[in-house]
Amino acid sequence: MRLNLKRFTALLIVTLSLTACQSVNEQEETQPEATTEEQIKARALQDEFTRSMLKSAQETEKGYYTLESKTGEYEMLFPAGGGISETLYSYTENQIESYVIGAVYDDQVEAQIRINYNQELYNDKKGVSYSIDFLTNNLGISSAFEKVDLKNRTLYIAPFKVDEDAVGYAAYVHPKSQKGGVKVVYSVGCNQLQVQCEPSNEKIKDRAHKVMSSITFK
Repeated sequence: MRLNLKRFTALLIVTLSLTACQSVNEQEETQPEATTEEQIKARALQDEFTRSMLKSAQETEKGYYTLESKTGEYEMLFPAGGGISETLYSYTENQIESYVIGAVYDDQVEAQIRINYNQELYNDKKGVSYSIDFLTNNLGISSAFEKVDLKNRTLYIAPFKVDEDAVGYAAYVHPKSQKGGVKVVYSVGCNQLQVQCEPSNEKIKDRAHKVMSSITFK
């Protein structure tokens, strides 16, 4: 079923606002592993639920931690300015996991990253086409998905724009030798003054690709 784009846009913008604020408002009072000033300031460490999904309190690389899925099936880079809304988190017996990341970068640009993992997805030609068509139909994507071969996994990625409301990238990432995969929607609201609201925006493209290409499977 095709999602109503206006309804999707409204949900996207509202959810972005909620997730961007939640982990600031729900700070943990004590974080014994966070010892440096930068770590204490990092939004990813301030929220208890978000912190529970991080592999370590130490940055994997500048500006990013490593998120470890509660399914135990995959890991990915997680923006230091990110937070996960516990109310929008869903998990089913190591098979399906979905959640929304609200991220604020150093330049104050806010992004929303929707993650959906399904262990039962097939990754033959028909299965991959199904996952790509799902993203295409729900986001109104007009561009062809680019296939990127990575170590032990494959990434399919395409830009999208929802009217004048949001811009971003959608992707399907799957392991090369087993079932399962992750659908990712990385979006930025066009109501932000510092955002050039086009899919060609290199900053949006680079940030989206960094998160999507970092997904690795166990």
